[in-house]
Amino acid sequence: MNHIGAKKAFTTSYLRNLSLLVFVAIIGGIATGYFFPHVGLAFMDVGDYFFKILEVLILPVIFFAIVYGICQLSRVANPDRMIWQTVVYFILITSVCIVLGFSFAFIIQPGKNTAIDIDDLVSIVPSSYEAYDDGSLFSLLYLNRHAIFLFAAISLGTAIHFSSRKAQVIVWLDAGINGFVQVIKYLYISLPLIIFCNITYSIAVYGIDTLLPLSKVLATVYLADIVFVFGVLGIITRLFGIDLWSFLLLIKEEILLVMTTSSSKTAFPMIFDKLHAKGYDLHILGFVIPLGYCFNLAGACIYISVSCVFFVQLYNISLTFTDYVWLFIIISFTSKTASGVPGSGFLALIFTLSRFGKIPMTDVALLYSLDRFMNEARSVTNFIGIAVCGAVIAKINDKGSLHHKKATAAREAASS
Repeated sequence: MNHIGAKKAFTTSYLRNLSLLVFVAIIGGIATGYFFPHVGLAFMDVGDYFFKILEVLILPVIFFAIVYGICQLSRVANPDRMIWQTVVYFILITSVCIVLGFSFAFIIQPGKNTAIDIDDLVSIVPSSYEAYDDGSLFSLLYLNRHAIFLFAAISLGTAIHFSSRKAQVIVWLDAGINGFVQVIKYLYISLPLIIFCNITYSIAVYGIDTLLPLSKVLATVYLADIVFVFGVLGIITRLFGIDLWSFLLLIKEEILLVMTTSSSKTAFPMIFDKLHAKGYDLHILGFVIPLGYCFNLAGACIYISVSCVFFVQLYNISLTFTDYVWLFIIISFTSKTASGVPGSGFLALIFTLSRFGKIPMTDVALLYSLDRFMNEARSVTNFIGIAVCGAVIAKINDKGSLHHKKATAAREAASS
């Protein structure tokens, strides 16, 4: 992917200059939403349209990136070992995050003694969320879209990998990825306006009054996310010789982008630039990071597990250890549907509750009004977890890949 190998990262020159505009948009959105709520209501659909367009553009990039990564596995030393390392890492991180969410919810007990007046706070869940699980063929395909998406990408990548026209197809893939990424970069010019509209609408509709009764839920999710990033990821990065704080400073522009758009996918086209510029193997990153956007969603796992326990405590439901094990398994799968536009995490929560069946969904809209404020933490945690995973797997396989590249170059030189 040629754009990844650029000497000067796109985010270094562009997002650094964009930061001031984003800050102004945030402040302006808060002030406008608070003092002129009627203006904010007019911006209801602006963000939704933008992120639907962005999703249409980014999904092909991720699809092609997975195919491209599989085609380039021959350039990685011990690819079988790297694949198993990645799978084991995804499973372990997902498990740790769900247990972490359960643990913080049990300790803080966000659903106990809330004094919540449901009649005053409950909002209406948009009908679009209900339409996704109506038992139709479209619903079935949508609920399993990530599995279908991944299966198609892996199948295509494997077929191309063993094809005699592999080199030519890789050139086409490279051109396709570069084309989509360039369009996405131009689309980002409108980000300050989109951020302004989103924040204005959120403050106008929900405001500070919505946060106060549900502040314990918000605090539980944020605390669990912080412990995961600086605790769990801090230990992991230390074990593999990566300084976490320096790493976060390296990707600070991408973190800002994810935070202000509430979508981890917005930084996908640029994260390769930063990590590759720091010496991480491009071919390993090209395989691990796209898969991470499908399977390594730490923030979503924490959010869903905390929210489920919140409702258990709110309704005073008695669950056995076996029930929690089953809930753990369900979250492990449904959290994978949280990779998408802002709001996909709430959709994953609805899927979880409906599949589990022991928690009433009567007042699930309680958390919908809060979801816009938890989206930032969920998305940033997802993104940092994905970036760290790419760096760790690349670090583990760094020496082997370097030796493999030298050996490959020597063979190619000898044959020529």
